[in-house]
Amino acid sequence: MGRRQGRVAPKKKTEEDRGRPGAPKDETLNAGGPERTRSRSRLRSGPTNRKTKKNEKKKEKKKVGLFVTKELATAIETTKATVERIAKECRLRNRRFRDPEFDLEYDKFRCLHGYSEFADSSGRDVQRVTEIFDKPQFFPPGGAATSNAIHQGELGDCYFLSALATVSGFPGLIEKICVARDEEVGIYGFIFYQDKGWVSIIIDDMLFTNIPKYESLDQESKAVFHEDKERFEAMARKGGQTLVYARAGTNDETWVPLLEKAYAKLYGCFAHLDGGHTREAIEDLTGGVASCLPTRDLLDVDRFWKDELSRVNKDRLFACSFDSIEAPEDAPWETPDVQGLYGGHAYAVLRAAEINGKRFVILRNPWGKSEWTGPWGDGSKEWTPEWLKILPQLKHSFGDDGQFVMEYKDFLRNFADIDRVLLFNESWTVASSWLTVPVAPIPSAPSYGMLSFTVTIPKKAKSIIVLAKMNNRAFRSLKEKFTFTFEFSVVKVGESVPLITSTADTPWSRSGNLDLELEAGDYIVYVKIIQSRDLNPAKDYEDWKIPPRQYPDLVNPLSKVISKILTSKVNAMSLTQNWDGMGETDFKAKPIEEVIQDDLEEMKGDSDEEDEDEDEDESGSGSEEDEGGSDVESDTGKPASETGDDKKESEDDSAKTEGVTPGPDASAVAGEVVVPVPDDDTDDDSDDELDPTVTEWIDILENKDDEAVLGLKVYTQTKEPAVISGRIKSEDVTWVF
Repeated sequence: MGRRQGRVAPKKKTEEDRGRPGAPKDETLNAGGPERTRSRSRLRSGPTNRKTKKNEKKKEKKKVGLFVTKELATAIETTKATVERIAKECRLRNRRFRDPEFDLEYDKFRCLHGYSEFADSSGRDVQRVTEIFDKPQFFPPGGAATSNAIHQGELGDCYFLSALATVSGFPGLIEKICVARDEEVGIYGFIFYQDKGWVSIIIDDMLFTNIPKYESLDQESKAVFHEDKERFEAMARKGGQTLVYARAGTNDETWVPLLEKAYAKLYGCFAHLDGGHTREAIEDLTGGVASCLPTRDLLDVDRFWKDELSRVNKDRLFACSFDSIEAPEDAPWETPDVQGLYGGHAYAVLRAAEINGKRFVILRNPWGKSEWTGPWGDGSKEWTPEWLKILPQLKHSFGDDGQFVMEYKDFLRNFADIDRVLLFNESWTVASSWLTVPVAPIPSAPSYGMLSFTVTIPKKAKSIIVLAKMNNRAFRSLKEKFTFTFEFSVVKVGESVPLITSTADTPWSRSGNLDLELEAGDYIVYVKIIQSRDLNPAKDYEDWKIPPRQYPDLVNPLSKVISKILTSKVNAMSLTQNWDGMGETDFKAKPIEEVIQDDLEEMKGDSDEEDEDEDEDESGSGSEEDEGGSDVESDTGKPASETGDDKKESEDDSAKTEGVTPGPDASAVAGEVVVPVPDDDTDDDSDDELDPTVTEWIDILENKDDEAVLGLKVYTQTKEPAVISGRIKSEDVTWVF
């Protein structure tokens, strides 16, 4: 729930190697000790046995992994075809692949920096993988990516590397993200999950390195290598340690730096990767659904262990963090740690196991060093000869490699936030609806009612409802004018109270979600948006056509503080008998129950109107028939077709006077409420004004301060997806999309 994690490993080694005893790693994790086996002689041969095997095959669960959508197959096939085509072209031209869209050598500045965000380090040179490594290999022998291969570089993307470590703990998952490659030509294809679904990213094999060319060395440095350029090239400019950013644990693995580069291309530049949440990076890698679970909010820690953490690498993944700790006053330059753990930094949860009555969590620091030094840390007093025997079961060995063991109670005590990402199998589907939403003027009381979504669930199913902000990492260097959080409630149409309400979001979260089982039917998701910005009355009202006035200096300009105070005062003033109602709309929040009741009354009114219209149509249909079947003239002498057009125009005019905006497809439905779609056409009698359909690029470059983008995604464990429509409602108009 905390701020983005983006701590870079300190240059100075934080912990000396203490010469701890080593223990062999074992590829078998048996959390419950030796498995009991029973000998039975009741198995029959023949058809019965075959039937049993058939039934067992039917009961076999579908494996979770990458979220299977219609875009996944397209993205994979597109990536493979693109890599194959480009590799073929390169061989015909006798060239290695150079990515014109993300060229580190000839377009270095754009690849490194954003509009207002700049990468701190860019290295001294750019080299190809084949120049850096003598025998490069994408994955290690055996082809399996492991968390031990991940080491953070000089970029604050610990959250992403923790995501890689977490995902690599799930067998075969990383290999599915790296779709295609031709290492000889130097082309690699990856897939990532975004708001619109799976996308394809193609890169070349050039990477930033820290070692300068021989010619850039001073005489003293050249003397170290006996002024031998070949010696310098072979000794100093080879191996993963020369890379500026992330590298693999072994000298020849390349999947880590190349996957990091692909992620940078996905989001525009390396600077845009600085800081983030591990859960959101795991979402990008898998298509799963992320949540932040504050440890101090857990009601039953035993239940959390059994229902959640013990299922790591089965159908969910975890990471953890806590906020940075303030430096002591007498040493403000220091970075305090908690027994080897650092705040503002992301750690991957690799495994969880319960052995001999104790619960253990195995974690990893993406720095590849600096571990937990408390109880059950490498070489601690808890590791008696008897307990050392369980190390193979934990798949752990001692050494300053970034991997460490914590007891469950210490894990909960030291980490404030747990990131959890649910993974899906192919039995799940998703439907989504995205809207640009006008936000209420500030200051004002946050309230339900302006934004809602109608969701139709075709059949009873396990469901996950996700409300998400637009993923703006690719253009986040365009500074936001305000931040906002949200809450949402799910209501079954016809009911007067919510089924469930989400927990409060944080300004740094990309989404919030609710996990529940829904019966077939219609539901409304009501959304409340809570803004936060600094207020400046003199500037906020400078465009108003009113005489200038003096505004007081705001002691605390935060809009959330002022809005709360104004709401409290208006609520108190409303008790007076002669209260004039000023501020009722802006500063009195409407309860969710009142919003639901308003909708129920509106639905009932619209239903009554529809019944009346049907009765009128039935009573008047017979008199309008003509024996000849030709157009019937109206009282005005015009053909019926023309009269119908006039009638439509009249209805449109009538709708406008009633505060409803008609549109070309004015039949969209929200629940049982028939409301119109806004008309994009704008009447403009002035030839001097600019064409309203033309948008200046400078307007796009500047984020607006009166709107937000939100999307509702509904995941259902059924092949029939939900149907979603969004609704924006104000005092004088209702829009349905």
